[in-house]
Amino acid sequence: MKKIITIFLFICSFLGFSFIEKEIKVYSESMKKDITVTVILPNGYSKDKSYSTIYTLHGWTATNKSFSDNTSIGQLSDKYSIIYISPDGDNNSWYIDSEIKENSKYTTFISKELVNYIDTNYSTKKDKKQRAITGFSMGGYGALYIGIKNPDIFGNIGSMSGGVNPEKIKKNYEIKKVMNGNWKKYNIKDIAYFAKDKNFNIIIDCGVSDFFIEMNRELHSKLISLDIKHDYIERFGSHDWGYWNNSFEYQTYFFYKNFSENIN
Repeated sequence: MKKIITIFLFICSFLGFSFIEKEIKVYSESMKKDITVTVILPNGYSKDKSYSTIYTLHGWTATNKSFSDNTSIGQLSDKYSIIYISPDGDNNSWYIDSEIKENSKYTTFISKELVNYIDTNYSTKKDKKQRAITGFSMGGYGALYIGIKNPDIFGNIGSMSGGVNPEKIKKNYEIKKVMNGNWKKYNIKDIAYFAKDKNFNIIIDCGVSDFFIEMNRELHSKLISLDIKHDYIERFGSHDWGYWNNSFEYQTYFFYKNFSENIN
């Protein structure tokens, strides 16, 4: 009898987190190709309700499966009743609209085509205050770049261990394959002024042992000088999933709190 009860409790515990993970193809008109996207729907997802969304961007050479394979994204979806969307970023796109790499228009794809697809096909809250974007490493850069450039689409922006100053790392990570060298267009500190008076909720964090820490500190100082409100966090940790797991849980809570404060 004790064994049966134990098994029953285990099954109930497992069923308590019944998120749905889907892998879909979304056609990009700007790039003339299908993009693989992972969508996480919370337990009890219903078209009779509407849900806030968080777009999650993976790092260099990673894939759309990075978050679902390495974090508790499904459990977080259940806990906060949030839809997560994780697009594939083609290994090294840096999520920009490249002027030198053909058919690499990931800013347009994510901010326009993907958001429109998700809002059309899923029961989402359409207000920008109910939509967030974040990512790690290359994805942290991409989230800041896309978010800042699209204040009418994203009201909440996050970055985890972001490579926020591509000029400083231009010899690595295939950056020169997608960026044309006009660094003032790409360094986040140089485009940060676009975020002035846009009422973003911004959160940036980086581990103190991360090789990107100094550029994140520089961005933090730049945002302060521009009087742009943001949360900035440094914790023990490096450029790995041990750090990002903790960071991702906290950033989800940060976004959820802001979603809750902006319910119409």
